[in-house]
This record gives sequence, C-alpha cells and structure tokens, in this order.
Amino acid sequence: MSVKKTIGDDSATNKTYTVPEDSAITKAVHDAYAAISFKEGEKPRYSEVPNYFVPHVQFINFRTDTAQIFNMKQFEDLFKSFLAETNTHMFYEEEIFGRTEQFGKVAQRISTYVTYLNTRDKPAERGVNSFQLIKTPKGWKVSSIIWDVEKPTLKVPEYYLKK
Repeated sequence: MSVKKTIGDDSATNKTYTVPEDSAITKAVHDAYAAISFKEGEKPRYSEVPNYFVPHVQFINFRTDTAQIFNMKQFEDLFKSFLAETNTHMFYEEEIFGRTEQFGKVAQRISTYVTYLNTRDKPAERGVNSFQLIKTPKGWKVSSIIWDVEKPTLKVPEYYLKK
C-alpha cells in the first residue's frame, strides 16, 4: 500500500522533522548565490566561487532537453561567455523558496530561484536548483547543483513557491 506523506513528517512519532543544521546549510547555499552575483560596475568574484564548493563539484543543467554537465572550470568559462555575449553588466540570483533535508554530513536543498540581468525591475528567469552538500572540516560545501529553468511547458509548481 502506498502512503502519501508530507516531507518532514515522522509518522512514527507524529512529530515534524527538524533539520539539525538548516541555518548553516541555507547559508552555504545563499553564499553560493552571492558568489556569482554582482552589481552594476562590479565584476564577478571568480576567485571566491571555489570557496563554496568541493573541488570536484558538478553542475548539471537541464536548460535544454539533454543534461549538460560541467565541472567548475567549464561552468566559469560558460558563465564568462554568457556575460560577454549578452552584454550583462549586473547579475543577481536569489532564492525565493527553499527546503532542506539532512542526514549526518549529507544534505540537499531544493531552492527556487530568480535571476535578474542588468536590472532588478523584472526577473529574467525563474527555476529550481537542487543543491547537494557535504559537511567538510571547513563547513558545508556544495558538491553538485542540478537545475532546470521555467519554460512555457514547465512552470515552477506552487509547492516550490510557498514560504
């Protein structure tokens, strides 16, 4: 028999699951967003970006029908090309909804985001990131990000928009 269960519900004790290190994991994700964001007149802080990721991080993008898989160097090169080709002089990405799950030194955060290009007046993109993180001696680090963007045929569901 299949039982529909709310994520975070512990039916054995009828208590809501509390993520032990939710604040630290959320901060690690928000720091990763901040590392690639930059204001008008600034440049991306590429030298800081690796501080928030494990050395062999994977970036997996489903912008098209096929997964595009990148390492840190490939992601940085593509990001630089994107900024140059689109004449982007301001890039800001932020989480508008997030939910964390953790077991020991592994965690996942589902993070609905919006991206702003050149102006904060209107988002250029919205999508969902799935961050996988591990706890290292230096704190929580992102080991991979898998994401998809909103498209005419794929809208972000309401349950990824509720606060």
